[in-house]
Amino acid sequence: MTPENPRFRVRPLPRPDGVHGDRRKRRSASAALAIELALTSAAFRGGLEAVLVVDDDGLLVARSRCPIDLSMLAAVTPIVGRGQAVPRIKREGRPLDLSVEPIELGGERFYVAALGGGYSDRRRELAGSIAATQRILA
Repeated sequence: MTPENPRFRVRPLPRPDGVHGDRRKRRSASAALAIELALTSAAFRGGLEAVLVVDDDGLLVARSRCPIDLSMLAAVTPIVGRGQAVPRIKREGRPLDLSVEPIELGGERFYVAALGGGYSDRRRELAGSIAATQRILA
């Protein structure tokens, strides 16, 4: 005798806003604006000073919206990402930590960097920024 096992069906849980759509609040068809929005959101969520994407030559590819001039930071990001330097960054007299991860896109090397915030927040938002960069720029 085999017991009958009827299919068990579960309905999706209702969302508070009643919408089953995309979690992102702002979207863009432009890759440049889309990555800027993604990096800005990551910086905001993590309480970071900035999140940036830099090419292997140290040129700024994309960045979060922030009042900081990131051109000098972009120039040293590949050096830090290669492990050839330890960053010592200060803003208004307080030290800031920098986390950098290399990524490959279309056969080229880029670096995604997160400046400021706590270690776990910086690492979490760096991982999310890498995923967004790969999704948007690939």
